[in-house]
Amino acid sequence: MGGFAAFMIVLLFVVGVVVAGTTVLFRALRTASIKAERRRLDAFYAWTMASGWRMHEGDAATRWRPRLAHLRGFRMRRFAYGTVGVLPVTAADCRYETTSTNSQGTQTIEVNLAVFVATLPGMWPEITVGNRSLGSRVLQSLGGHSGTEIGHPEFDRRFRVDAADPYAARTLLSPALIDAHLRDQAPNWSISGGELMVVERHRLTPEHIPPGVDRLRRLAAVLGVPS
Repeated sequence: MGGFAAFMIVLLFVVGVVVAGTTVLFRALRTASIKAERRRLDAFYAWTMASGWRMHEGDAATRWRPRLAHLRGFRMRRFAYGTVGVLPVTAADCRYETTSTNSQGTQTIEVNLAVFVATLPGMWPEITVGNRSLGSRVLQSLGGHSGTEIGHPEFDRRFRVDAADPYAARTLLSPALIDAHLRDQAPNWSISGGELMVVERHRLTPEHIPPGVDRLRRLAAVLGVPS
């Protein structure tokens, strides 16, 4: 019994050390994460002040937010907004959740999104343009419904267009814009409620805002919006 009691004491001591170490490590990681997020917030705020933009911290009921509501756990961390030429523009740091399943079980993964939105002048049709998935290509090859066909074989093979008005979609997708897509010089984009949106999969930092907004501005120019 003496040996067993000693063994149990040692085991409990080891378990206690492991638990204490894990708790300390967790607290250290959490503290580091909070400090990193604070640095991101400070950098974001400093950029908006220097650029003449304004910033909103936290989620908000923007007009464009429902377009991403299908993403589980979607929320905005913060966003900056200003005017570029004639366009009111928003750049938002967002996230949503997805799951990954492996031999250890199901894990929740946070996915970062940088969302750029410009309010366009005048009336605009509802349209979404994006890369075709494998499933969409198979459906297209079988003659199934696979979006609006523009009439350019290579573009229609690589990209899917969803629009309520096919004529308006074909008008918007000018030869110049089709060529930009085929050269991978145009991002996936959508227009709803007169707002042009581009979504990129990365964490938004101040360094990403100028090039992201420039891509949005150039896309708007090709669509016919004066700069």
